Amino acid sequence: MQQDVTTAGPLQSERSPEVREVIGTPAGWVARNGTLLLVVIVLALGTFAALYTYPTTLVGEMVLTTVDPPRRLLARQDMEIQRVLVADRDTVSVGQTLIVASNGSARFEHVLYLEDQLIEHRGDDAPGLLDLNIPPTLVLGPIQESVYNFQDMQEVYRNLSIRRLDAFTSRELQTMIANAEREVVQLRNLQRALEQQLIQTRTALEAEVQLQQEGLGSADELAQAKQRLDRAEENLQRNTGNLRSVSFSIELMRNQIESYRSGRQGSTTQTASELKEAYQALQRTVATWKRDFTVVSPVSGTVVLQPDVREDNFLLKETMVATVLPLNAGNTIGVMKLHIRGSGKVSVGQRVVVQFPSWPSLEYGSVAGTVASVGVIPDGEYLTVEVTFPNGLLSSTGYRIESTPFMQGEATIIVERKSLIARLLNFG
Repeated sequence: MQQDVTTAGPLQSERSPEVREVIGTPAGWVARNGTLLLVVIVLALGTFAALYTYPTTLVGEMVLTTVDPPRRLLARQDMEIQRVLVADRDTVSVGQTLIVASNGSARFEHVLYLEDQLIEHRGDDAPGLLDLNIPPTLVLGPIQESVYNFQDMQEVYRNLSIRRLDAFTSRELQTMIANAEREVVQLRNLQRALEQQLIQTRTALEAEVQLQQEGLGSADELAQAKQRLDRAEENLQRNTGNLRSVSFSIELMRNQIESYRSGRQGSTTQTASELKEAYQALQRTVATWKRDFTVVSPVSGTVVLQPDVREDNFLLKETMVATVLPLNAGNTIGVMKLHIRGSGKVSVGQRVVVQFPSWPSLEYGSVAGTVASVGVIPDGEYLTVEVTFPNGLLSSTGYRIESTPFMQGEATIIVERKSLIARLLNFG
């Protein structure tokens, strides 16, 4: 049949019948094997999609720690550091005082001495507590009032137990009160003089410190000025204690005279109970002072001080001052904070891949770990996942990464693997 030239186009009309036949006839091998080849290609792609698996992952931030984790020690309040009792990387024991804040009115050594005395009499009954003698020269600042209360109860119990004032008549007690009142006047006059002396001594010390800062003073003169201040504080404290003791003895004698008139005597049993309560209150006051004005190691280990921890430096509340690395802390583990979205698929034994920003993965590789435990109760929107490292911090490139306390990383949990075809078809 003759083809229409107008529809075939000018090129088609110019070809010879032989050329048209060659172009229009498919190759024999294509006609014979084309369908089979297409089936093979489709089967190969299907097999690849079925065998190739792609992991489902969850990513979260991780912090390295140990089985017995390092302890971060924070400033409990705004504080000026008075003394640093340890050096960086020192070995410390549990309960050891590391840092003392400046309280301005209590001496750390005096507080420790008082604490030792209280521990020595722990468990004593009321008669045993009478043997607890607290020196009047201790400079104890806010603890002093609790000391006075305890000493007052000691005197009350001592008077009731041995009936010391029963040997005196009312007239004799009146004479003793008059003498004590004159002594009070003398002690008050001395108190004013000692307070003025303390002010002058502090002013002199401040002047020596200023000269020392300007490079004009000497270390010996500064040390002597500090010693004079210590003596002035102790003298004032001794006089304050004496003044309170004499004033309280006047009160006891007046109560004794009143008991003669009324015929009523105090209860020794009740007073013994009040003495024990005063002792326990003093213990609590000392513990509170140590909590507020000292930093104590909670475990035995190695202490790492922050760079800003120096005497006379000022630190804000919640500022980290030191870290204690426990002895025999155990293996390194990772604590991961994982968002609760999708966390239901996480289970023990799953593989974890960790990269550390401080050890770039392009150079050092990543570290493989295993999910050891999964938290039950979320913290806000995050769940805690604990990760162990069976091979330690050996990276994929064979490099042994050195961990530091609280080193941070990015952890990827491989929760499952799906074939490519399953993902394409969205099942499984």
